[in-house]
Amino acid sequence: MTTFPSTQHSLVDALRSDEASTRERAVELVARIYRAPVMAVVMHRWQLQAADAEDLTHDFLLQAFDKEWFSRYDASRGRFRTFVRTCLLAFASSRFKSEQRLKRGGVTEHVAIDDVTLAVHDPELDALFDREWARSVVSSAVDALRTECQSLNRETTFAVFLAHDIDGAEDGARTSYRELADRFRIPVTQVTNFLTWARRRFRVHVLDTLRALTADDAEFRNEARALLGVELP
Repeated sequence: MTTFPSTQHSLVDALRSDEASTRERAVELVARIYRAPVMAVVMHRWQLQAADAEDLTHDFLLQAFDKEWFSRYDASRGRFRTFVRTCLLAFASSRFKSEQRLKRGGVTEHVAIDDVTLAVHDPELDALFDREWARSVVSSAVDALRTECQSLNRETTFAVFLAHDIDGAEDGARTSYRELADRFRIPVTQVTNFLTWARRRFRVHVLDTLRALTADDAEFRNEARALLGVELP
């Protein structure tokens, strides 16, 4: 996973950067993390099939980056992810209104950055977006941990972590340490050691992802509290 240095606390600065590589990394990260929550919302709100939702998601992100919507985000007005959701609802609402207008023989309209405050917040959509956002952050951190484990020849460590903390958590039935020890042919004490190390590194990758996704230190700490339930020093 590509992340910014630990001293980088502003996604907005990265999106505005004069350095193409920094700007491109920021765009790639936003697109990767927000693709799933955007798709989930448009599929639920407008009852779209996956292919149509994919197209709308692509168009939304393309226009948002092309018009530099995200780089004009104001941290004093709330979380960045809330701003993305608001932009999405404004864009999609405008798109569907334009389609209806065209069917009646009218002309299409384009949503502007000033229009994003017109979006109506739906608690159910907000919760869906936030759940998928959290899932994307976790998935990105898992991928980063996998890459790290591969580079350190710790594939078994990652497999134990995945089986117990990720797959087990999703199934609602965690595999016991004894079962993991038997499966991977290692001592139970080694299972404990593997999980301790992997959890520590996983937390680092989650925080790195959040740091790269937020506009300032205050938002970074708020998102860490929301996702991990921790108060950072």
